[in-house]
Amino acid sequence: MNSNLFAALGVSASSNIPMAMLLTKATIILLLALGMTVVMQRASAGARHLVWLVSVAALLFVPALTAWGPLPVRVLPALAAATDQSSSIAGSKSRETQTIDAGKTGLTGQSTPKVVTPPENGANAVISESSLKTGFSVLLLIWAAVMAVIAASLAYAALAVRRIVKRARPLDTPDWLNPLWEVSDRLALDQPPRLLRSEDAKMPFACGLFAPTIVLPAECDSWSLDRRRAVLLHELAHVRRHDLIGHTLGRLACAVYWFHPLVWTAAKQLRSESERACDDLALACGARAADYAEHLLDIVTSVRRDSTPSVALAMARRKEFEGRMLAILDPELRHSSPSRRQSATLIGSLALISIVVGAAAPAPRASSQRTPSASVKDLESAPIAKGKGYPDSYEIIDGSRTHVNTQMSMTQTERTSTGTSVNMQTANAQLFAQADPRADARPDPRVDVRVDAGADASEIAARAGLMKVLRQGGAKTAGAGSDERPALLAKVLATDKDAILRRIAAWGLAEYAQTQVAADALVNALRHDSDASVREMAAWSLADANKSSAATDALSAALRGDTNVPVRVISAWALGSVGDRSAIGPLTAALSDASPEVRKRALWAIGDLGPKQAPPAVIALLSDRDPGVRELAAWTLYQIEDPAAIPALESALRAEKSNKELQIAYIKALAATGEKSVDALKGLLESTDPEIKSIAVRALAGGDATGPWPWPWPEPRPFPE
Repeated sequence: MNSNLFAALGVSASSNIPMAMLLTKATIILLLALGMTVVMQRASAGARHLVWLVSVAALLFVPALTAWGPLPVRVLPALAAATDQSSSIAGSKSRETQTIDAGKTGLTGQSTPKVVTPPENGANAVISESSLKTGFSVLLLIWAAVMAVIAASLAYAALAVRRIVKRARPLDTPDWLNPLWEVSDRLALDQPPRLLRSEDAKMPFACGLFAPTIVLPAECDSWSLDRRRAVLLHELAHVRRHDLIGHTLGRLACAVYWFHPLVWTAAKQLRSESERACDDLALACGARAADYAEHLLDIVTSVRRDSTPSVALAMARRKEFEGRMLAILDPELRHSSPSRRQSATLIGSLALISIVVGAAAPAPRASSQRTPSASVKDLESAPIAKGKGYPDSYEIIDGSRTHVNTQMSMTQTERTSTGTSVNMQTANAQLFAQADPRADARPDPRVDVRVDAGADASEIAARAGLMKVLRQGGAKTAGAGSDERPALLAKVLATDKDAILRRIAAWGLAEYAQTQVAADALVNALRHDSDASVREMAAWSLADANKSSAATDALSAALRGDTNVPVRVISAWALGSVGDRSAIGPLTAALSDASPEVRKRALWAIGDLGPKQAPPAVIALLSDRDPGVRELAAWTLYQIEDPAAIPALESALRAEKSNKELQIAYIKALAATGEKSVDALKGLLESTDPEIKSIAVRALAGGDATGPWPWPWPEPRPFPE
């Protein structure tokens, strides 16, 4: 902004105005987020959480956007007034110079010198600006002091969490590891977090930005298996959604904008919506709403005083628990997470709006009138008029040219501003439309169904009707075995033109995979459906067709010949789940598949089926290029317990120099072969690595003494979307 304008306003250009702009921009962003979340009350908590997350993150980038990428917005008065004032000041200075010169002349000519008094209003302006700078400096010191106090409290909380984690002991027994791996699988986590038990914790909480950790109170020893799963579902949902990053951003925003009440509201809403989104994710992964709510209620009521440090994410807080309970038990609320398309739309729209607001810089409008500060004759007669002192002097002389240029500049600016406004309104309209779909198309809480923008009313109604059938159990009569859903879903899967509907139907038929009508429909879809996602879902559902030869044949054919990698991956996993040992041949052939994921699932399936002897192709994969494939080959040999694999395992162990996890896997596989592995294991007793030496001792003590394997996990449930 023009420094003359600041001077005319009597404020410091380097302090007050930028601070006021920063606060205004932050307020606009927060009010926009608040309005959007009010409109999105019937949308999912995950969508509202994204709104607050992007808004809070934008607050931290607003100062940088303001400083580095100003976008002029001509909303301030034109510079004519400032030019007039500058001209008058210049005139007064000129007159002052003339008086002094006259005085000098008078001294030369023996005349009386004249005393020149500085303008009174100029002195007041200097004093006013100095006072404003002093006041702003005091405010800046107060702001920095409070921010330092808040930052110190956050650092203290981080140290408290670190102390709790350091004093806790790991929960590494099978009764905890099994539900941990099961829940990690449901949430599609590549690596489960650390699970600790602490005497200092009263409430389960998640912590650790770079090394996620779940800390449970000492009371967890008495929890039932269902309660353990419920707690792990919620806490691992935080890890899956990376909520600790958002929580940290909210705390940082509160430290920087501690004086702004809307920022504290935003941080509170960010945390609240993240908790509800985790509840929704837990329900979507199969938890029953009533049981899940009961577990949460028991945990909250058992803790009278929650001392969880502020930087950690506690499972529940009393102040916000009532709203969560109502949301969990309300069947009309959407419990599904936003789809990738919806998330991208939300993030992109909010980021664009935040960038525009953050970069906007108020600028004076260009004047369309001639400046009356000096006449043309005066300007022509003054040497400075055409020099550096008046850069606009030529334009002033040629008034018509100045007028045309100014009008063209304003027209272009107005067009740009109008276009931006229209684009922002269009983006907001699309955002609200996607965030709040029509009520009659609301999916089942357990299922995340994407509603594409091109779907018409009939398609949306059909999907809603199908989900209603799955949710309510279909039409039933008094006779046993009269459930009409298998036939209805089989018909949809075979005849409907909508791929999303067919995928939902295949998902629903998993419950009836052992019936003839469902198995036939799924087999036909796996063999002939044109949509890969439908074939993938059909393969997953056939995993429940216990030892069905038709299912085994169809899955084997898909594993052998389907062009889609995910279909082959699911088919390999499903063959292991069906339990028909005749599938070992097709699975062994799949070990040469180009995709390492297919090879991994085929290995898992072979190990799950448990042949009496290890196929040579399994042993050969101990030298595969992919370390994950090599580890699964070791796990498969661990399951089969074939002594014929000992030489290959010894060779693989010697060749593996850097990957300790693989070394441990080979040792476990060797230990599983029994007494014949003693010669291979006793050499490890001389290892300089204490962990390898310890595992070797435990392996010699017995094949199962090395503890449970952390993977492979069962295949994640591919929800229709």
